[in-house]
Amino acid sequence: MAALQTGIHQKLGQQLALTPQLTQSLRLLAMNAVELDSYLDELLESNPLLEAEQRDSEQHEEQISLEQQKQDHEAEAEWREGGDDRWESMYRQGRGGDEELRELQLQREQTLSESLHEQIDRQPMSELHHAIAHMIIDSLDEDGYYRDDGEAVARALDTTPAEVQRVLEQVIHQLEPAGIGARDPMECLLLQLGDNAEDIWARRLLLDAGDQLTASDAELVTITGMGREKIAAARARLRRLDPFPGHGLHGHNTVYIKPELIFRLNDQREIEVEVPDSRWRGITISDRWQGRKWSGQDKVFMDAATTEAKWLLYALEQRKESLMKVGMALARHQRAFLEYGMLGIKPLTLQNVADEVGLHESTVSRVTNGKYAQTPIGLIEMRRFFSAGLPTRGGGMISVYRVMQRIRALIASEPPKFPISDQAMADRLRAEGIEVARRTVAKYREQLGLPTSNQRKKAYRQQSKEKA
Repeated sequence: MAALQTGIHQKLGQQLALTPQLTQSLRLLAMNAVELDSYLDELLESNPLLEAEQRDSEQHEEQISLEQQKQDHEAEAEWREGGDDRWESMYRQGRGGDEELRELQLQREQTLSESLHEQIDRQPMSELHHAIAHMIIDSLDEDGYYRDDGEAVARALDTTPAEVQRVLEQVIHQLEPAGIGARDPMECLLLQLGDNAEDIWARRLLLDAGDQLTASDAELVTITGMGREKIAAARARLRRLDPFPGHGLHGHNTVYIKPELIFRLNDQREIEVEVPDSRWRGITISDRWQGRKWSGQDKVFMDAATTEAKWLLYALEQRKESLMKVGMALARHQRAFLEYGMLGIKPLTLQNVADEVGLHESTVSRVTNGKYAQTPIGLIEMRRFFSAGLPTRGGGMISVYRVMQRIRALIASEPPKFPISDQAMADRLRAEGIEVARRTVAKYREQLGLPTSNQRKKAYRQQSKEKA
């Protein structure tokens, strides 16, 4: 047996050490604007070297009375009772107007689910349909979508997936807010359209050119047969629709939001990006202690305060610079999304943005996670800018959303007696130049809440028997 020996050895290597300053920078980067304001309040109290300049916009914010907040609550309550201008008002704010009123209080988070359940209770239907409807509401995701195929609900209530889908379409899709319970963004938008002329044009544009909304007006005129004025009106109507009617359906406590970025569409139809003014932009190092000599514990404390203050200002500047870099990249890649909404989304990942702006992927994640942007289509989460993509034969990419819409269209146009299988859809998509596997098609079909070909065939046979 070899004897144990001790000794001293040299080893060359690289290791990243998270200093307190670097930790602070990463922490600030991950904070949203509201959290950052709260954190800075704490530092202003604890660090005598920091001071905040009072700006006109901040003074204006301090003058907002409790009465105004009460009016906001009342306006929200009126919307729940049947109003229909919530998205329009957000859209108007995005297009311009008073940009100091950037804070949006999401108070519906805890009450929307209760409202939906109450709407169901008020409707006359069988006990089974009531149970199905309530379970569907509890199964909606945070955006208000129903992503399941109905099998889980059917098993739990000893019924059929076809019955669950019937309740979804005949009950849930009639609830307010419009679009709740949709199986995909296309259906969500269609559910919000009525019978007036503008809505009819918007519906026609969605159905005829839903995956080509980023085309020019001339191209859309050729595709749809609509005039340019109708195309413009339809696009304007689509921008006022809400692609995410859930907005925190399963809610938490009241959340206050300030946008981290502002995207504007100027008169030349160019996207402008701005990091909005915030109170931290007015934080400076006070000069009232300059030239004063310190000793003992006082010197230790003031040296630490000086280091903390300098690193804070540096971290805040880095945060602003990172936000601007990411914002510019998002504007370049997702112009169609900013102009036309969800249907204009293009494939984009965190790594794509990180490579372009020279930041690490984790840094881009910190910049965008839990943060919001004010856009021409309203106030949206920055994570909405990102969408996975699939390769095409020509070497490009196509967004998963558009592939899902193609799958939905194929199923909608299939002969009821001979439903198309997942493999057949994969073959069809590959023939169209979209490289996709059968299991991927099956996954997207399930996310759309659509049953398998066998289930669709059985549902058709059952409906035929009922009619007979």
